[in-house]
Amino acid sequence: MARVARPKVSRRVNRDEVFSPLTVWGGGALLLVTVVGLFYAVWKSQFAAPASYLFDTPTPGAEAGYCLSVAQMIVPAGAPIGSYFDEAAQFWIKRLRDLDEDMNTAIVRGRAKLMADKQAAREKSNVWFQFAMDRCSTKALNYGAHFRSFE
Repeated sequence: MARVARPKVSRRVNRDEVFSPLTVWGGGALLLVTVVGLFYAVWKSQFAAPASYLFDTPTPGAEAGYCLSVAQMIVPAGAPIGSYFDEAAQFWIKRLRDLDEDMNTAIVRGRAKLMADKQAAREKSNVWFQFAMDRCSTKALNYGAHFRSFE
């Protein structure tokens, strides 16, 4: 029996196209893998940053002591119970209790750093307290604080 030569089948439907479907689908898969890989690398690298504490305090306890001192000293007459400043002070006290550091040493270190910053601010110490309270509150929110006075 004689074999009939089969006609050559072109992979391209339209011969005017520059890329074959195999190239397009393969390139799409490669692009998808690349995007997923980059997403994973960015997600993983966010945890690689070294821990930093506010205002160059050396330990988490000193940071908590600093922010506790700010919350206690920002209102000279004392913060009213239930106010934003009182809630912030209560949060930092709780944070100090949860740490494995001596509370007294941590508060003294934080207060000493705050006084050095206050001396450096000179006549703008009230502005410094507002700035420090804002930064401490943002950090507290990052640690999971919830201020009822903001509701």
